[in-house]
Amino acid sequence: MRKAGACFALATLAVVMSSPPPAQAFGLRIGPFHIGIPYLGHRHHHLYMRAPSNDVAHRESSDVTRSGSAQGGTSVLLYPSLGLSAIFQNIFWPASASAWPFGYQDIFASAFDKAPAARDVRLCQQPDNSNAIIGRISDEVTPTADQTRLLQKLGGALGAAAGYLAKTCPNEIPAQPTARLKLMGSQIEELTMAVDMVRQPLQDFEQSLNDEQKARFAAMIEASAATDRHGSDTAVGSCGGSLVAIDRSIEQIDQSVQPTEAQRDALRQGLGKAATDLEAHCPTSIPPTALGRLEAIQARLDSTWRAALSIQVTLADFETKLSDDQKGRFDSMTFAAR
Repeated sequence: MRKAGACFALATLAVVMSSPPPAQAFGLRIGPFHIGIPYLGHRHHHLYMRAPSNDVAHRESSDVTRSGSAQGGTSVLLYPSLGLSAIFQNIFWPASASAWPFGYQDIFASAFDKAPAARDVRLCQQPDNSNAIIGRISDEVTPTADQTRLLQKLGGALGAAAGYLAKTCPNEIPAQPTARLKLMGSQIEELTMAVDMVRQPLQDFEQSLNDEQKARFAAMIEASAATDRHGSDTAVGSCGGSLVAIDRSIEQIDQSVQPTEAQRDALRQGLGKAATDLEAHCPTSIPPTALGRLEAIQARLDSTWRAALSIQVTLADFETKLSDDQKGRFDSMTFAAR
């Protein structure tokens, strides 16, 4: 069952959108699993993480990147508001390729990063670019009066999602790696819930478009991609590598903790499961619709949630087998992601 924050998210969007009712507007989330209502049986696709293509969003994305770099470049796992703007841009126009910030190395490095214990409130609230997104879609699609109302509901959902994430800012950042991983899992769930708030209004708007409008919407995406300097080959480089990264993480734990062979084997097996799941959800294609891309992002976030949980359980079990001296070295180690 989701915690109270999820209930708050549902209530927030229900106020912003007078219809449809929450039972129709949202999918149920049980742990890492998403059950769409009324989308039972929908198929997830894989998706490249893309950077914003318009100038306003590009500046905001650059600001987010600089903010995230303040804590080893992985604070998006602790402060999910940092990733929301880029995710929205990826849903509506996947133009330039950028690294998916929730990979195995990001999770592992963030767990051991020496981040300040006190939360950084500057990272909790990011600029809301929903008006820019809706304005651009409106300019390209030329919606009717009824479609404009649906588009306004979509804009309200985008804003509500940003507002919801701003309230999930952590009170403190745990220093101990397994506690940090537990927080990351919780924050990934919150980010997934925020993205899910957009699902129903996006579907309603997309379904209202006629063939000509759908073509203009698609042309807008294609034009963004055509004017971008990066090709799909760059996106391929931002994915994968999880299996190779296991050796690097094991090597660094070896140097710091000096585990026994049995401890090392158990660690490798647990980390391998997490990496394999992440590899399975590496992007292979870009869905042609905005709703399809949203679902693909949710699928990747689900795999990230599972990976963070798997790594947390593996490291917690690993710690129970360590001596006091080894535990001290384990908790004080840092992890070089690259």
